[in-house]
Amino acid sequence: MRIVLGIAIAGFLGTITRYEIGLLFPQSTSPLSFPWATLFINLSGTLMLGYLFGRLSRLRMPEWVGEVVGTGFIGSYTTFSAFNGQLWELLEHHAYVYSAAYVLLSGVGGWLLAVAGLAWGRGKPS
Repeated sequence: MRIVLGIAIAGFLGTITRYEIGLLFPQSTSPLSFPWATLFINLSGTLMLGYLFGRLSRLRMPEWVGEVVGTGFIGSYTTFSAFNGQLWELLEHHAYVYSAAYVLLSGVGGWLLAVAGLAWGRGKPS
């Protein structure tokens, strides 16, 4: 039960952090605006998750730490549903170049940052 409570608290903090960081980016009501905030949040969350897994494997921390921080905080901080919703909106408005850039930056950038975070967490140069 303690892990569930920890995940809930960390999830609350991750959600608030996501909201606040989203406010740092220019707000636009145009469906053709590039979703910079979601891209930043998802990429930084990927880096954090890679780092967390690297640290956990290196320091042999208790399993609950990964659950609370990974599932609770980082899981609520990042958002795959917003990525898909914004991608759908770009495609619906025929913004194919933005759509392709968003998918490439999210996918390739996320993979590269996950690798970098894992290496960083393990204390190895990436």
